[in-house]
Amino acid sequence: MFERKEALSLILKGCCDNFEANGFKVSVPENIEKGDAPVFTDGESAYIEITKNSLTVRLVSHDNILDISEKDGDGEFAKSASNLMDLDSFDERDIKSLCNEINDTVDSFYGKKAKKAAKKAPATISRTAVKNGMSYDANTLANRIATLYPELKEEYKDNFQRYDEFLAEDFFVNHANAYIMETIRSNNKQMLKKLFKILSDIYENGTNDVQDLVVVTILGEINNDKELLERCSAEITDDDFRDTLYAVNAYLASSAGKKAKEKLNNPPKYKPRKQKKGMMASMLQNQMPQQ
Repeated sequence: MFERKEALSLILKGCCDNFEANGFKVSVPENIEKGDAPVFTDGESAYIEITKNSLTVRLVSHDNILDISEKDGDGEFAKSASNLMDLDSFDERDIKSLCNEINDTVDSFYGKKAKKAAKKAPATISRTAVKNGMSYDANTLANRIATLYPELKEEYKDNFQRYDEFLAEDFFVNHANAYIMETIRSNNKQMLKKLFKILSDIYENGTNDVQDLVVVTILGEINNDKELLERCSAEITDDDFRDTLYAVNAYLASSAGKKAKEKLNNPPKYKPRKQKKGMMASMLQNQMPQQ
């Protein structure tokens, strides 16, 4: 377990050489005491700031996330990447892994070999925005899952590069679900806790579409396996989330759910965006078997 400033100090130590190699200088807060790490504080968050010519990049630690944001000149900061940084569970090995992720991001976005034409990920919805009335969307869910499973980060980036928008069904059905189901089946307690901390937060504060993703597209792959359902249920505190999880799985196991399950396993090819009714809402209008 780390304090926020301590973790950022270790990150700076692990990334400083790469920052310098890419032409960045580390900003130093005013009135910093001798021997202290150059870490800025802003309320409950803290950040490291690096600059190159007119470009300013910040590594901002808040909640259990580390965001990388940028601005050019006097413009506004825009988020370019997010990484998991759960201070309650992080150890030195996690910090080292996070440093590697940050260095890769700096190299690919701002380094000498960066692809200038590459599109950046859509902005995610922050916890502060949710507290102020917004709801989490599918892109935010995918971003959080990609921070939990770094192997998915390239697939996450490629998704919106390929389609000019984020296609959640493609990302989860074809890539992310395999990692999520492996965590559930392996019964890795630490990973299960992290996974359902993300899924619960997103489900409880998400749009109808993102709730569909959680209980239908992702957890629908449990296939009504009672042992796996109980394993998930033990990590869920929200009654609505738990009840809906059981109801959707019961429906997908019924004869009426076979067509819906086939759709999950074979998502439609990409088409221009249009409004549609959520799958979960359609399911729950039917009479479902009780748990």
